[in-house]
Amino acid sequence: MSVNTGSIQDYVRYVYIMSLVSALAMAVAVDYVLTELWIYGTADLTILVITPVFMFMLSMLVISSITMIKQLRGNFSKMTSRAKALMITYITFFIIALIYFTYVSIIHYAGLGLTISDPQLIGDHYLGFGLALYDAGLLTTSWQLIEDLLNGKLSSLYKFFIMMFKSQSSDDDDDTIIIK
Repeated sequence: MSVNTGSIQDYVRYVYIMSLVSALAMAVAVDYVLTELWIYGTADLTILVITPVFMFMLSMLVISSITMIKQLRGNFSKMTSRAKALMITYITFFIIALIYFTYVSIIHYAGLGLTISDPQLIGDHYLGFGLALYDAGLLTTSWQLIEDLLNGKLSSLYKFFIMMFKSQSSDDDDDTIIIK
């Protein structure tokens, strides 16, 4: 029996998109902390720890789900009803387990209570202008990335990312796993 794993470039594209989403999530988390510091003079830094953990767990859930759906897409209709029930049970258990691990991880780090406080930063002009420029750059970058992804444009970073994972050999058997 052979299982087609798809092209490695598909998975590189998923990892690339999840990396962009993670970077944007981290940038928004930093913006939240700085804005909280500017408005209230105190900020909770726990979100800076939770965001990368959450994005990693979310990316594992997305990539695993896409892989399972790709594997089942062609062969699910050919399975017996018993095999279908077993496969649905397995997938449900796996997704629930990943969601539970994500929840447990977030709850674990949410209790850290890392705070920073400086009353002199409330309404500080320099911090406010810096936040305005930071937010403008964040908005522009987000807009450009979303536009590129929706229009199917490939950035030079994506092309470099693909070249890192591209196979050196011209052998196309890398896409098929044979199970005996």
